Amino acid sequence: MNRKLKAIDELLDGLNRSVGAHYHWLVQAFKIIAKHERNLEDVSSLEAHNFCQFGCWVNKHLATDTEDKGFLLTIHEKHIHVHEACRQLVESILQNEIQDSLFNDFEHALQGFVGAITCYQTHLLQLRISYDALTSLPLRRILDESFDKQVMDRSNGDLYVMILDIDHFKRINDTYGHVVGDEVLRAFAQKLQSSTRNYEPVYRFGGEEFIVILKAKNEAEAMAAGIRITRAIEHHQIMVGQYHIPVTVTSGLTRAVPGELLRMVLERADAAMYVGKQSGRNRCMFIDEQGSIERVVD
Repeated sequence: MNRKLKAIDELLDGLNRSVGAHYHWLVQAFKIIAKHERNLEDVSSLEAHNFCQFGCWVNKHLATDTEDKGFLLTIHEKHIHVHEACRQLVESILQNEIQDSLFNDFEHALQGFVGAITCYQTHLLQLRISYDALTSLPLRRILDESFDKQVMDRSNGDLYVMILDIDHFKRINDTYGHVVGDEVLRAFAQKLQSSTRNYEPVYRFGGEEFIVILKAKNEAEAMAAGIRITRAIEHHQIMVGQYHIPVTVTSGLTRAVPGELLRMVLERADAAMYVGKQSGRNRCMFIDEQGSIERVVD
């Protein structure tokens, strides 16, 4: 499974478990009221939000460098409000100084807390469905959202987009069946990821088409990366059950000009790939911004 996808699943599972534990904490608060107990720090302490399981979970994730910190900070703030509102309400009941406003404060705090959690869960679920169920690769939507930022990141050179299409994939489906075809796609995705560097993300574009984002200092370096990936696929046989299935790809490679729409970059790369398909397949084609296409050779 894709590491990002696994991380999302672990976040959702941890969040859901911690929310369940917080409902248990709320029941404990009612027990304190019913029994007129005063010495349970997990409810009465000003730091109670750090003692409960949910508090431990959110503090753990806030301590990491995560893209979701904005969601987590909001949840953390709402969580503190819940504990403080509960503490004040419990104290007023135990002292027989019940105030309706404290019930209202507690209700509003709970609503804010649940709303913040729901917002984060929705975000994680939307992110989750942005990954392909078959290959676990991110889908085009993820690239759409991150493309401009990736173009501006010059840490490893200029950005190049490479579209790869598995050659004669229909023939694989017709010969071995669609179940085997799906296994080929899954195995191909794994091989493609293992053939790229950690700063070269891979996406499933649709069907048997995939996208790789490359970084290079110049065209020659980008072409070298493109042919490296193409050859890695060519020299790898995919094994599905008793079948050993050779797979090759035809790819189109182009540089993304800062400010250029992703759609335009993909159209250019796709045009180069089409020329590669027409001229023999199992090759990488490079196209520049003027539309000049050349075959990349070792």
